[in-house]
Amino acid sequence: MSGIANLASFVSVNGTQFSLGDQVYTIRGANYWQGMNLGAIADYGGDRFRLTEELDQMQDMGINNLRVMAGSEGPDTEPYRMRPSMQYAPGQYNEDIFQGMDFLLDEMYKRNMTAVMTLSNFWHWSGGFSQYIAWITNETIPYPITDFGGFTSFTQQFYSNATLRQETNDMFKKHISVVQNRLNTINGKKYTEDPTIMSWQIANEPQEGPKDWFEEISKYIKEGAPNQLVSTGIESKLDEIDFLNAHESQYVDYCTSHCWVENWGEYNATDKKSLVRAQAFAKNYLTTRSEWAMNISKPIVLEEFGMARDAWRRPSDTEYKYKVKTPTSNKDKYYKGLYKQIEELASKSRYSGSNFWAYGGLGRPDHKPNAFNMTWLGDPPHEPKGWYSVYNRDKTTIAVIKKHYKNLKKLKFD
Repeated sequence: MSGIANLASFVSVNGTQFSLGDQVYTIRGANYWQGMNLGAIADYGGDRFRLTEELDQMQDMGINNLRVMAGSEGPDTEPYRMRPSMQYAPGQYNEDIFQGMDFLLDEMYKRNMTAVMTLSNFWHWSGGFSQYIAWITNETIPYPITDFGGFTSFTQQFYSNATLRQETNDMFKKHISVVQNRLNTINGKKYTEDPTIMSWQIANEPQEGPKDWFEEISKYIKEGAPNQLVSTGIESKLDEIDFLNAHESQYVDYCTSHCWVENWGEYNATDKKSLVRAQAFAKNYLTTRSEWAMNISKPIVLEEFGMARDAWRRPSDTEYKYKVKTPTSNKDKYYKGLYKQIEELASKSRYSGSNFWAYGGLGRPDHKPNAFNMTWLGDPPHEPKGWYSVYNRDKTTIAVIKKHYKNLKKLKFD
């Protein structure tokens, strides 16, 4: 395996499309947030054999882009976290996890894949914004497992609390600088000079961030990495005003959107017929968000979506939708519908691809956890294992993904 010549250049933006060299670059992606931890050596919870096997599997599926975490915060004694963390204390980094990221990026280059580097997280499962606040205030984090509203209010202080904002931003900017200036210990490339990195993403799903904060952080990222793209990572779940607050900045190169029909009450996995409602919601969601992106002349990516397995087959079994052998017929139909619409929109330069959530590959819910109590599925540590994971033996789902990515590769653009 070797990186092809095109990865000597960076992915760029051309109107409402991405470009690589002289070709339109569509995102044929997956979320693989756990990649840097799998890339660490075994003593630090990694599994490089599994990582390379899963990268090969994703390459065979036609995947060209992975959305990964490029930051996680400790302490590793906290619950619901990725462990070991990259930044276990303010400004203190676990070199072994950083080397896991080095390994991941080098292996991605060999397979001609690009990365979206998500620098932090609104949610708690990687530490994220709430941990920065806790480091500054010494307050206890009100985790959303028991206090969702309290957690959201607590974490929004990262950018809404005038007293805290300077300190949180300074701490966050130091992390951004550390990651951007990293020299890969395997291939010697500085991260900002590595075209494997397509985009630096501010965070996973920052909720209702103010416009001036997105401007400030995106400008800082762009100044540190002028050859690479910048994205915000918002869901685009709310109204167009929230969408514009995150995406209008000249330093934000493209728009992001996430669509979660079950989490948002538009789908009930125990009701087979609710798929119709979910499909209608998703269709309208993609249509409106593509219109919002067109209004500001930027590309847009559906960088998160998923659906549970067929819980409707055994509605009395509350664990059925998480089981590996549970069929995926509704999921496959849902993926097909989304992919068909993305193909239609992409041909008109109105959507630039997607990243499904998430590739669990060789992992299984019943596998023995590693020494850090991690099993590394596509489902974050706080969620039921197997909820949205796509496994290497999910043959029908993978067939749908492969067909879509083949269609994107041969797409004719208006």
